[in-house]
Amino acid sequence: MTTLPALPVPLAMVVCDAVWRDPATGKYFILGCFSAIGAHSFPTVHPSLSAYIALTDGYGKMGLVLRLVDTSLNVLHESKVDVEFADPRTILEIALQFQHLTFSHPGEFRLQLLAGDSFVMERRVMVHDLRPRPL
Repeated sequence: MTTLPALPVPLAMVVCDAVWRDPATGKYFILGCFSAIGAHSFPTVHPSLSAYIALTDGYGKMGLVLRLVDTSLNVLHESKVDVEFADPRTILEIALQFQHLTFSHPGEFRLQLLAGDSFVMERRVMVHDLRPRPL
């Protein structure tokens, strides 16, 4: 019987406009946190969406995938990164960015984090229709 390594434990996933890492200190700065996007027309293009992610209790090397999906689980965008946990007590911090995301309609979308093929966590991102409604 083969034992699969334990999944890393998520500590945070923050959705924002940008994440900057100070080259001198290595600290991450999270800029413009949000959980919803407003649009006056559809399809709409959102210029930049970043995610700050903190994980712990990981073991060795693993591939992480951050994907944006709609409610039917259609993948709209996906980023992959390989990471390595030198020690399971390590808190691994990463930032991933999506550029020029196209949303064809308003509604609920989800940012899902996977380690390998296994689900770790997700965050909801709502896209709101800001067009005036007829009276």
